[in-house]
Amino acid sequence: MNVAQRLLAAQTNSDVFVDNSITSGDWVEAAGILGGSLLLAIVVSRVLRRVLAHGIGPGFASIIMARLASYAIFLVGLFYGLTSLGIRVGPLLGALGLGGLVVALALQGVVENFVSSIILQARRPFTIGDSVELDGRTGVIVDIDSRTTLLYALDGTQVRIPNAKVASSTIVNLTREPVRRSTLEVGVSYDTDLQAAQEALLAAIGRVPRVLSEPPPIVNITGFGASSIGLSILFWHDSDIPSELAARTDLVIAVHQALSADDITIAFPQVVVWSGQGDTGPYDRPPHIVDSSDPDVDASEAPSRNRITSSLRRPIRRKAD
Repeated sequence: MNVAQRLLAAQTNSDVFVDNSITSGDWVEAAGILGGSLLLAIVVSRVLRRVLAHGIGPGFASIIMARLASYAIFLVGLFYGLTSLGIRVGPLLGALGLGGLVVALALQGVVENFVSSIILQARRPFTIGDSVELDGRTGVIVDIDSRTTLLYALDGTQVRIPNAKVASSTIVNLTREPVRRSTLEVGVSYDTDLQAAQEALLAAIGRVPRVLSEPPPIVNITGFGASSIGLSILFWHDSDIPSELAARTDLVIAVHQALSADDITIAFPQVVVWSGQGDTGPYDRPPHIVDSSDPDVDASEAPSRNRITSSLRRPIRRKAD
């Protein structure tokens, strides 16, 4: 291909996107459209951000949704401005769409976390400051950005969990309600008066101020264990984690004091150690033939057993080839 043909091909390709008959009025119109769309995008972003802050909270979701709306308004103005300049937007959109697909495939993880952050902020299974159980960890939500959720764990560490993993995992919000219920298991010995044990446990619960009286606590008898009879204390407390730990500690102390005062034994697993000496065992004679005869069984099985025995003793004849 010579130089003239190459120039002609380039001119033809450029004509697909641009119309060369552009006047100064078209430039002024395009500049007005772009400036107006930019101003409108800024105003809509600020107004929408305030509205969403009152609706879903002043978090990342309100910011990103306001920005997306402003970007959409500016892009619409940009396309109108390009059209006023005679630029054919259709082929340009096709090229941009193919490039966007390639970028989306390359940044699949980033896009997934970004979309998950918007879903989390819109659905709001938790907010900043909530105590949650998330991805096998317990802590307080500190921040949610476009990629991760920041969790302040109970041991003082900061854990960043990808938003895609947060959105697909089980979320337990411990502080969504002002109060919640916990369980304390107690085992007593088998010679215990169970009604007296229940009364002692209820009296112990009443001496713990951190345990709420409403809803009322319950003491259930759960069943027979390997070395104890189980009792389960269901008690209510403030939903935050420090209140739960403090209430549980006080309740354990009160239960131990109450059962000790009433001479009720808190059972624990026990093991009997046997040395194997000084005991002849359950048998007082040497091993012998074991024949547990049963007349009914022997009488019913005798004919069939004889047939089987005779068939086993009968020589096997081979078929002639």
